[in-house]
Amino acid sequence: MTRYAEPPGSGLELTEAERRFLGLLDELSEAPGVDVLHEERGPVDEYIGDADEAFQLLTDELGISLDASLRRVYLRFKGLSSHWAVERPDLYLTGEFSLHHIAAAMLIPGVEPAVDEPSEQEERLCAELRPFDEHLRGGGGTLSALRVTEGSTVPEVWYHHATRGTFRMDIGYPEYLETLLVTKGTYGWQYLFTDVRFGDIDFQGAAENIQNMLQVFPEIFPDHDYSGLRARLEARA
Repeated sequence: MTRYAEPPGSGLELTEAERRFLGLLDELSEAPGVDVLHEERGPVDEYIGDADEAFQLLTDELGISLDASLRRVYLRFKGLSSHWAVERPDLYLTGEFSLHHIAAAMLIPGVEPAVDEPSEQEERLCAELRPFDEHLRGGGGTLSALRVTEGSTVPEVWYHHATRGTFRMDIGYPEYLETLLVTKGTYGWQYLFTDVRFGDIDFQGAAENIQNMLQVFPEIFPDHDYSGLRARLEARA
Protein backbone atom coordinates (compact mmCIF):
# COMPACT_ATOMS: atom_id res chain seq x y z
CA MET A 1 0.00 0.00 0.00
CA THR A 2 1.41 3.40 -1.02
CA ARG A 3 0.46 6.28 1.22
CA TYR A 4 1.55 9.89 1.55
CA ALA A 5 0.21 11.87 4.48
CA GLU A 6 1.11 15.04 2.56
CA PRO A 7 2.30 15.48 -1.01
CA PRO A 8 6.10 15.06 -1.24
CA GLY A 9 8.02 18.29 -1.64
CA SER A 10 8.01 21.56 0.24
CA GLY A 11 5.68 24.45 -0.27
CA LEU A 12 3.00 22.50 -2.13
CA GLU A 13 -0.52 23.55 -1.24
CA LEU A 14 -3.36 21.23 -2.15
CA THR A 15 -6.39 22.51 -4.03
CA GLU A 16 -9.90 22.00 -2.70
CA ALA A 17 -10.47 19.22 -5.25
CA GLU A 18 -7.28 17.44 -4.21
CA ARG A 19 -8.20 17.65 -0.52
CA ARG A 20 -11.63 16.19 -1.26
CA PHE A 21 -10.13 13.17 -2.99
CA LEU A 22 -7.63 12.55 -0.23
CA GLY A 23 -10.67 12.76 2.04
CA LEU A 24 -12.28 10.02 -0.06
CA LEU A 25 -9.31 7.76 0.66
CA ASP A 26 -9.59 8.65 4.34
CA GLU A 27 -13.29 7.75 4.31
CA LEU A 28 -12.52 4.31 2.92
CA SER A 29 -9.54 3.58 5.15
CA GLU A 30 -11.31 4.70 8.32
CA ALA A 31 -14.75 3.21 7.66
CA PRO A 32 -15.75 0.23 9.81
CA GLY A 33 -16.23 -2.93 7.81
CA VAL A 34 -14.39 -1.69 4.71
CA ASP A 35 -11.29 -3.67 3.79
CA VAL A 36 -8.92 -1.52 1.72
CA LEU A 37 -6.96 -3.94 -0.45
CA HIS A 38 -4.83 -1.32 -2.18
CA GLU A 39 -4.35 2.40 -1.88
CA GLU A 40 -2.18 5.01 -3.60
CA ARG A 41 -1.87 8.65 -2.64
CA GLY A 42 0.10 10.73 -5.08
CA PRO A 43 2.64 12.15 -5.33
CA VAL A 44 1.73 15.46 -6.90
CA ASP A 45 3.02 15.76 -10.45
CA GLU A 46 5.24 18.81 -10.21
CA TYR A 47 6.64 18.39 -13.72
CA ILE A 48 3.39 19.19 -15.53
CA GLY A 49 2.53 21.87 -13.01
CA ASP A 50 -0.75 23.43 -11.99
CA ALA A 51 -3.96 23.57 -14.01
CA ASP A 52 -2.92 26.61 -16.06
CA GLU A 53 0.37 25.00 -17.07
CA ALA A 54 -1.20 21.61 -17.78
CA PHE A 55 -3.97 23.02 -19.93
CA GLN A 56 -1.46 25.12 -21.86
CA LEU A 57 0.62 21.98 -22.44
CA LEU A 58 -2.38 20.27 -24.01
CA THR A 59 -2.94 23.24 -26.28
CA ASP A 60 0.72 23.38 -27.32
CA GLU A 61 1.24 19.63 -27.78
CA LEU A 62 -2.17 18.39 -28.94
CA GLY A 63 -4.03 21.47 -30.06
CA ILE A 64 -6.72 20.79 -27.41
CA SER A 65 -8.21 23.80 -25.65
CA LEU A 66 -10.22 22.64 -22.67
CA ASP A 67 -12.90 24.79 -21.09
CA ALA A 68 -11.58 26.89 -18.21
CA SER A 69 -14.28 25.51 -15.89
CA LEU A 70 -12.43 22.18 -15.81
CA ARG A 71 -9.47 23.74 -14.05
CA ARG A 72 -11.26 23.79 -10.71
CA VAL A 73 -11.40 19.97 -10.69
CA TYR A 74 -7.85 19.44 -11.92
CA LEU A 75 -6.08 16.82 -9.78
CA ARG A 76 -2.28 16.93 -9.95
CA PHE A 77 -1.67 13.50 -8.44
CA LYS A 78 0.42 11.14 -10.54
CA GLY A 79 -1.75 8.39 -9.12
CA LEU A 80 -4.74 8.26 -6.80
CA SER A 81 -6.37 4.89 -6.31
CA SER A 82 -8.19 2.52 -4.03
CA HIS A 83 -9.40 -1.07 -4.28
CA TRP A 84 -11.73 -2.04 -1.46
CA ALA A 85 -14.32 -4.58 -0.35
CA VAL A 86 -17.18 -4.93 2.13
CA GLU A 87 -17.93 -8.51 3.13
CA ARG A 88 -20.90 -9.53 5.26
CA PRO A 89 -22.67 -12.87 5.73
CA ASP A 90 -25.39 -11.90 3.24
CA LEU A 91 -23.55 -9.41 1.05
CA TYR A 92 -20.31 -8.82 -0.81
CA LEU A 93 -19.55 -5.43 -2.31
CA THR A 94 -16.36 -4.26 -3.95
CA GLY A 95 -15.07 -1.41 -6.06
CA GLU A 96 -12.06 0.37 -7.40
CA PHE A 97 -10.81 3.57 -8.96
CA SER A 98 -7.42 4.66 -10.23
CA LEU A 99 -7.33 8.23 -11.46
CA HIS A 100 -4.95 9.91 -13.89
CA HIS A 101 -5.07 13.69 -13.97
CA ILE A 102 -6.66 15.11 -17.08
CA ALA A 103 -3.39 16.19 -18.70
CA ALA A 104 -1.89 12.72 -18.30
CA ALA A 105 -5.11 11.13 -19.61
CA MET A 106 -5.01 13.22 -22.76
CA LEU A 107 -1.50 11.93 -23.48
CA ILE A 108 -2.49 8.26 -23.08
CA PRO A 109 -3.32 6.48 -26.37
CA GLY A 110 -6.73 4.92 -27.10
CA VAL A 111 -8.27 1.66 -25.94
CA GLU A 112 -8.72 -1.72 -27.61
CA PRO A 113 -12.14 -2.31 -29.20
CA ALA A 114 -14.37 -4.81 -27.42
CA VAL A 115 -14.81 -7.02 -30.50
CA ASP A 116 -12.31 -8.83 -32.75
CA GLU A 117 -13.63 -7.24 -35.94
CA PRO A 118 -14.77 -3.74 -35.00
CA SER A 119 -16.46 -1.43 -37.46
CA GLU A 120 -14.58 1.60 -38.70
CA GLN A 121 -16.76 3.75 -36.47
CA GLU A 122 -15.90 1.73 -33.36
CA GLU A 123 -12.21 1.68 -34.22
CA ARG A 124 -12.22 5.45 -34.62
CA LEU A 125 -14.11 5.93 -31.36
CA CYS A 126 -11.78 3.68 -29.36
CA ALA A 127 -8.72 5.40 -30.83
CA GLU A 128 -10.06 8.73 -29.58
CA LEU A 129 -10.70 7.59 -26.00
CA ARG A 130 -8.26 8.68 -23.29
CA PRO A 131 -8.48 6.60 -20.07
CA PHE A 132 -8.56 8.58 -16.83
CA ASP A 133 -10.08 6.05 -14.37
CA GLU A 134 -8.82 2.48 -14.72
CA HIS A 135 -9.85 -0.64 -12.81
CA LEU A 136 -6.87 -2.95 -13.21
CA ARG A 137 -7.17 -5.04 -10.06
CA GLY A 138 -10.71 -6.35 -10.21
CA GLY A 139 -12.64 -4.50 -12.87
CA GLY A 140 -12.59 -7.21 -15.51
CA GLY A 141 -11.35 -4.94 -18.25
CA THR A 142 -13.29 -1.78 -17.48
CA LEU A 143 -12.20 1.84 -17.53
CA SER A 144 -13.60 5.33 -17.95
CA ALA A 145 -12.24 7.60 -20.64
CA LEU A 146 -12.50 11.08 -22.08
CA ARG A 147 -13.03 12.03 -25.71
CA VAL A 148 -12.55 15.48 -27.13
CA THR A 149 -14.13 15.90 -30.55
CA GLU A 150 -12.81 18.39 -33.08
CA GLY A 151 -13.68 21.94 -32.12
CA SER A 152 -15.00 20.98 -28.68
CA THR A 153 -13.63 22.31 -25.39
CA VAL A 154 -15.61 19.98 -23.13
CA PRO A 155 -14.69 16.27 -23.15
CA GLU A 156 -17.27 13.52 -23.44
CA VAL A 157 -17.14 10.75 -20.82
CA TRP A 158 -17.29 7.11 -21.91
CA TYR A 159 -17.33 3.80 -20.00
CA HIS A 160 -15.51 0.96 -21.70
CA HIS A 161 -15.90 -2.76 -21.00
CA ALA A 162 -13.42 -5.13 -22.61
CA THR A 163 -16.14 -7.46 -23.91
CA ARG A 164 -19.47 -5.60 -23.66
CA GLY A 165 -18.50 -2.50 -25.54
CA THR A 166 -18.26 1.26 -25.05
CA PHE A 167 -21.02 3.37 -23.52
CA ARG A 168 -21.44 7.15 -23.63
CA MET A 169 -22.18 8.56 -20.17
CA ASP A 170 -24.68 11.38 -19.81
CA ILE A 171 -22.55 13.35 -17.35
CA GLY A 172 -19.42 15.43 -17.83
CA TYR A 173 -15.98 15.06 -16.28
CA PRO A 174 -16.64 17.26 -13.20
CA GLU A 175 -19.89 15.37 -12.52
CA TYR A 176 -18.09 12.05 -12.89
CA LEU A 177 -15.57 13.04 -10.23
CA GLU A 178 -18.34 14.34 -7.97
CA THR A 179 -20.24 11.05 -8.29
CA LEU A 180 -17.09 9.04 -7.67
CA LEU A 181 -16.84 10.69 -4.26
CA VAL A 182 -20.20 9.09 -3.43
CA THR A 183 -19.94 5.69 -5.15
CA LYS A 184 -16.30 5.17 -4.10
CA GLY A 185 -15.77 3.28 -7.37
CA THR A 186 -18.37 0.55 -6.78
CA TYR A 187 -18.01 -1.69 -9.82
CA GLY A 188 -20.54 -0.85 -12.49
CA TRP A 189 -21.78 2.45 -11.05
CA GLN A 190 -21.05 4.11 -14.39
CA TYR A 191 -23.91 2.19 -16.01
CA LEU A 192 -26.31 4.37 -13.99
CA PHE A 193 -25.37 7.17 -16.37
CA THR A 194 -25.67 5.22 -19.62
CA ASP A 195 -28.56 4.01 -21.75
CA VAL A 196 -28.71 0.41 -20.50
CA ARG A 197 -31.36 -1.75 -18.84
CA PHE A 198 -30.37 -3.65 -15.73
CA GLY A 199 -32.87 -6.35 -16.61
CA ASP A 200 -30.50 -7.44 -19.39
CA ILE A 201 -28.32 -10.35 -18.32
CA ASP A 202 -25.09 -8.50 -19.16
CA PHE A 203 -25.84 -5.84 -16.58
CA GLN A 204 -27.40 -7.82 -13.75
CA GLY A 205 -24.10 -8.15 -11.88
CA ALA A 206 -23.61 -4.40 -11.98
CA ALA A 207 -27.20 -3.89 -10.82
CA GLU A 208 -26.61 -6.18 -7.84
CA ASN A 209 -23.44 -4.30 -6.93
CA ILE A 210 -25.28 -0.99 -7.08
CA GLN A 211 -28.19 -2.35 -5.02
CA ASN A 212 -25.73 -3.57 -2.39
CA MET A 213 -24.00 -0.19 -2.40
CA LEU A 214 -27.31 1.59 -1.81
CA GLN A 215 -28.08 -0.84 0.99
CA VAL A 216 -24.87 -0.45 3.01
CA PHE A 217 -23.38 2.94 2.09
CA PRO A 218 -26.04 5.03 3.89
CA GLU A 219 -24.98 3.17 7.04
CA ILE A 220 -21.21 3.29 6.43
CA PHE A 221 -21.05 6.76 4.82
CA PRO A 222 -24.14 8.59 6.11
CA ASP A 223 -22.99 12.07 5.07
CA HIS A 224 -23.75 11.52 1.38
CA ASP A 225 -27.02 11.81 -0.55
CA TYR A 226 -27.94 8.64 -2.47
CA SER A 227 -31.39 9.67 -3.69
CA GLY A 228 -30.23 10.54 -7.21
CA LEU A 229 -28.47 7.19 -7.61
CA ARG A 230 -31.57 5.32 -6.39
CA ALA A 231 -33.72 7.17 -8.92
CA ARG A 232 -31.37 6.25 -11.75
CA LEU A 233 -31.33 2.61 -10.69
CA GLU A 234 -35.12 2.47 -10.68
CA ALA A 235 -35.28 4.15 -14.08
CA ARG A 236 -33.06 1.46 -15.60
CA ALA A 237 -34.79 -1.56 -14.06
